[in-house]
Amino acid sequence: MFYNYVLRNGFIPIILDMPPPPPFFLIGVWCFSELFFIKEPQDVTVTRKDPVILDCQAHGEVPIKVTWLKNGAKVSENKRIQVLSNGSLYINEVEGKRGEQSDEGFYQCLAMNKYGAILSQKAHLTLSTKGPRIIT
Repeated sequence: MFYNYVLRNGFIPIILDMPPPPPFFLIGVWCFSELFFIKEPQDVTVTRKDPVILDCQAHGEVPIKVTWLKNGAKVSENKRIQVLSNGSLYINEVEGKRGEQSDEGFYQCLAMNKYGAILSQKAHLTLSTKGPRIIT
């Protein structure tokens, strides 16, 4: 003979057909903390040598590890580029050199906890171009 038990995982009731529980079986509520973004990075235009912060704040069960990607590759922290305690990316002096040395590109925030990972929307960091000065 089978009995129906209703368990709740925080969002969706699950109905299980199962034999009667042994005496040591404890019926409880199953909960988990969904991982989601509170803030995601936005497109930004900055001048070379200026500082910039790309926002990223995720919410869910801690610990949450935040990693940043630039054009799909992991961003390495150094004296100029740091991930802040809230998950945002801080570049203290934007570089505009050609090639890999340029900070210009598409950035994404990857947040992970024990339940999984989420990837933010892409944000384009663009260097402003100052046109030539015309002196009349």
